[in-house]
Amino acid sequence: MLNPEIFPAEILSMLQKHMANPKASTYSDSELTKLLRKYDPRAAKTTLLSDIPEGSVFDLNGRWFKKGKLQRTRVLCLEVKSKRQFLVPADVPVGHAQLSIF
Repeated sequence: MLNPEIFPAEILSMLQKHMANPKASTYSDSELTKLLRKYDPRAAKTTLLSDIPEGSVFDLNGRWFKKGKLQRTRVLCLEVKSKRQFLVPADVPVGHAQLSIF
């Protein structure tokens, strides 16, 4: 399946690198995620968590969060309803972002 007839050369080389040592979760390989998003026509309409300012409120899988500080590759976010904190990958697509003015 990893051949030039199916994938562009740029994606093929990144997939080969990824398959040599695959990551444990979906968004752990941020380089591969960014590259695949570049070829996705829906990506232009998508808002990423890293694109919204700190303090903004956003929807993720039907739950509302407030964006906190970036901690390496993940963002510490506060769930509005439960007041619990979660580490969310910075390059995850979010919905209905309500941007913070401050």
